[in-house]
Amino acid sequence: MTKLITYILILFTSLSYSQQIPKQVNIPFTQTPNGHIIIPATINGVEGSFIFDTGAGINLLTKKFADKITDLKETNHFYTGHRATGEEIKSDLWNSKYLEIGNFKIKNEIFAVYDLEFPLDGLISLTPFKDRQITIDFKNKILSIESEKSLNELITQKDFEMPLQISNDREIKIGISTKVTLNDKLSLNVGLDSGAGFDVYRFNSEYMELLDIDSTKIHSEFKPSIFKPEEGNSYYYTNLAELTDSSKNVSVKDFKATFIDGLIYEGIMGINWIGEMITIDIPNKRLIVRNYD
Repeated sequence: MTKLITYILILFTSLSYSQQIPKQVNIPFTQTPNGHIIIPATINGVEGSFIFDTGAGINLLTKKFADKITDLKETNHFYTGHRATGEEIKSDLWNSKYLEIGNFKIKNEIFAVYDLEFPLDGLISLTPFKDRQITIDFKNKILSIESEKSLNELITQKDFEMPLQISNDREIKIGISTKVTLNDKLSLNVGLDSGAGFDVYRFNSEYMELLDIDSTKIHSEFKPSIFKPEEGNSYYYTNLAELTDSSKNVSVKDFKATFIDGLIYEGIMGINWIGEMITIDIPNKRLIVRNYD
């Protein structure tokens, strides 16, 4: 009888432990012609379509979509952020009971709600994945939330790793950046922004002089702010010879670059140049990169 009780306890413990081990979750995504990643997600049981945006920092719902969610809980908190071009944006913060992306479910996720015209229902940032690894497979169009097993398999098959810098403001806003070198002479810390789309390379205009770029001899234009039309920024367009990551595992040659007056970062770029399969590992401050060739 004692042996039977012991066996039952061991079996129960094993089953309980196995249920707690996170499993890999695979979410098919679609892409816009500009390379934006669109994923389905459910907030408190209400389904919507969202851009997966590593540069958003904070989860965002449009007011039109938020109004559909009857049990979204308003907090006493707000967040004041800035667009890359400097415009200040303030939003109240709301708590969801849960956020579901495929079979991945997280409770009490924070969202900003903003009243704006937007073709989708909002943005999903990196904040829900601060404790997990998430892979973007551009070739097969799958977003994977990794398990310990699937992560170990990726590590054994990786082409290289890239160091990440993590910005974390109260676990409300999370962003990632890395170091790159332009034209083999200028090292910059740049934000990695899947929400920018494909082949986007933007840098602060103060670096033009260091790169021997004459702003009077290249095409430029003034763009008013979407949020504050009375304000805006000057944009300068040119080609750069080369961009490399800090370890020179990957490079981009003869690419179109934009320099912007008032950009609040040294640079901000899309992520497709890094590789075909990119794992964002916030806990270990790295990207794991794999290509299919």
